[in-house]
Amino acid sequence: MAILAERGWSARVIVSRDANLCRQNEASCVRLPASQRSSLVRLLAEQASIPFLTRGADAFLSLDSVFPFAPILAKRSIAVIHDIHVVRNRADPASYPEDYSTRYRLWASAAVRRAIKAADVIIAISHFTASEIQQVFGEDSAKLRVVYNGVDHEAFNPHSARSRMGEVRLKYCLPSDFYLFVGPYSRKKNLRLIVRACALYGGKSPGILPVVVVGDTRRSALYQETVSLIEEARLGHLFRFLGMVPDADMPALYASARALIYPSLYEGFGLPPLEAMACGTPVVASNAASLPEVVGKAALMVDPNDPESLLQALDVLCDETVRGKLRQEGQIQAQRFSWATTASEIADVITNEGEVVTSR
Repeated sequence: MAILAERGWSARVIVSRDANLCRQNEASCVRLPASQRSSLVRLLAEQASIPFLTRGADAFLSLDSVFPFAPILAKRSIAVIHDIHVVRNRADPASYPEDYSTRYRLWASAAVRRAIKAADVIIAISHFTASEIQQVFGEDSAKLRVVYNGVDHEAFNPHSARSRMGEVRLKYCLPSDFYLFVGPYSRKKNLRLIVRACALYGGKSPGILPVVVVGDTRRSALYQETVSLIEEARLGHLFRFLGMVPDADMPALYASARALIYPSLYEGFGLPPLEAMACGTPVVASNAASLPEVVGKAALMVDPNDPESLLQALDVLCDETVRGKLRQEGQIQAQRFSWATTASEIADVITNEGEVVTSR
C-alpha cells in the first residue's frame, strides 16, 4: 500500500475479522464480520460486500486466485492466479492428485474460472502458471502478466538462520543430520516419493538420513495414510512429524538440514525451495511444473515419480564439494526474488504503468 500511496493512490484491503493484515494501518482495512476459519460465513460476507466496496473504485485486485460471484463494480479488475490445480484436478484427478473435499472442489474451480474469465488483467506467479492458463482457458497473452513471488530476506538469510540453530535444534529435538520436507499432507506434495526411496534400500543407502516433516496435520485421514505407508515400509525410525511450526523457527530449521527435499508433482511457484536457498541450504526439487523455472540451476532436480532418481540425488549430496556449490548458487538464485520487487510490479499493473512480464 505504501507504493500505491507514493503514486497518489489510496487503497482499502478487505480481510476477515481476525486477520493479522492491516494491524498497523486499520484505517485502510475493511474487516468482514467473519473469521478466517468460518469459510462459508466469510464467503457469504464477501459476496454481499464486494458490490458496495468496489463501487467507483479504479481497480479491484484479488490476491487469492478467486473472484467473488457478486458483481465487481470497479473500472478494472485484476486477479492474481497462483495455480489452476483445482481445475486440473477436477478434470483429471488421476493425473493431478489432490485431497480437496467435493464442496471445495466445486466452489474453488468455479471461482478460479470466474476470476480468469472476468478479470481485465491476470497476474500469474510464474511463466508455468501463465502457460497453464493459456492452455486450459485459451486466454490471450495480452491479458497476462507474470509477477514472481518473493523471499523475505530479512528473515531468511544465513546469519539470522544460524543464530538460532542451537535453540531450534533443542526445541524440536532434531537429529544431528537430517533432511527437511515442508508442505501440507497432500498427494501433490509427494512425501510418498521420499518414503518409496527410503524403502528401496531399507533406509541403509549412504544418502538416507532421518526426514523431518513440517506441515499441517489437520487433514487427519491423509496424515494417517502417510503414517501407514511409513509403517508398512518399517521406516518409522526415519520420519519425524513436527506439524505446523512458527514462521520464526523456519529459517533455523532450513539451516539445520542437510537439504530440503521438495518432490512436488505440481506447483504454481514453490516458495520453500527459495527460502531454503536463501538460508544457505541445498535443495533437491522436482523437475515438474514451475520448479525448474524457480530454482534455476541452483538445485538438484529429480523425477517426482522415480524413487531411484531421488536416491541418486541424495547420494550426490554426500559430497561436501557439491553441497558447498549448491549453497553458493542457491543464495545467488534466491537473491533474484524479493517481495519488494513483487509489490512494485503488482503496483505497476494496478496503476497501469506499462507491461510487467518478468523473466528472472
